[in-house]
Amino acid sequence: MTNLVITHGNTAISQCAFTFDDGPMRISIDAWLDALEQGGARGTFFLTGEWFDRYPAKAREMLARGHELTTHTYHHRRMADVTKEVFFEELKLAELAYQEATGRPAPTFMRFPYASYREENLEWLREWNYLLIEGEDTVDWSGPPSAQLVERAIPELVNGSILIFHANEIAKETPQAVKSLVQYTHAKGLAIVPVSELLHANGIKAGERSWQVRFKPSLQASIHLEQWKRVVGEEELRKLAADSLEWGNPKAPTGSGAYSKWLQMLSMQIQSDGETRVVARSFADQHWAYVCASVRGGALVLEDFATKEPHADALVYMLQWAAHEASILGCEWVTSTQDMRRIHKLCEQLGFESEIVLQEG
Repeated sequence: MTNLVITHGNTAISQCAFTFDDGPMRISIDAWLDALEQGGARGTFFLTGEWFDRYPAKAREMLARGHELTTHTYHHRRMADVTKEVFFEELKLAELAYQEATGRPAPTFMRFPYASYREENLEWLREWNYLLIEGEDTVDWSGPPSAQLVERAIPELVNGSILIFHANEIAKETPQAVKSLVQYTHAKGLAIVPVSELLHANGIKAGERSWQVRFKPSLQASIHLEQWKRVVGEEELRKLAADSLEWGNPKAPTGSGAYSKWLQMLSMQIQSDGETRVVARSFADQHWAYVCASVRGGALVLEDFATKEPHADALVYMLQWAAHEASILGCEWVTSTQDMRRIHKLCEQLGFESEIVLQEG
């Protein structure tokens, strides 16, 4: 059985990991990213669910830049002091925030804030197949100058080492220290890799957990069904792509060639399995929402959706359409892995039976 608490990687391989806890809430995380990237290094960031909720675009950017992100509880609680119910609530909320921010399942390795845990907490972690990542504490949480940080960290830079830094308002000297340590590490012949690569070198594959919201459908009255039409034909798809590109959808590309890329992405969703339908809400000669949906295992699965307006009623209209459509199709559930917490709350307000559950497999 894999040891639940990981403190280092394979000591026979010239790799180490630079890890960063918390996620700054009042200042930019860019200084930490730049410090790593100037030396071609990738870091692993243990971030709170609150941080993911506040900075979803930055989370996606960090992943695109090659860094690794995982969880650090939701509220940064001292987990040795909480009940089992609160313990799992903190993990679940953090996973939901990670998944909604990144569009990816949450990795099942984490770190406790303040290194606060008791033996019972480890047994609880095991119930969800988690690994706890520890390592060498640089004590940058106390705010020492960068030169002192470098001096303290250098002896710990050996094969398989995991260094614990922080990315927060107190550890302002850490980025400067990291710049120096990256150079030292390269000179020593050590590669700085994400924690998952260290685990892999030890024959350990970290798992993932993914959630979905689901609700019971029902036939809806007075929901302006005439505004919802299936997108059929290249011309209609092109218009939808052009309209929806302006909505600020985080999944849509930006920059040069964005329209062509976005059109191709929408086309691929339709062509992926031949069963996905794209439906758009249109009035006043423009599109106001779209939904890519398919029927799988007796459920209407909302594969992707976006609305022109960010307010809740725009999402309500989509949920009402989905509830009506699923009822006609004879589906037992409508499911989504997107905007799960928001959908769950709106379903409660709409009177739909709703729950957030772990995805099987």
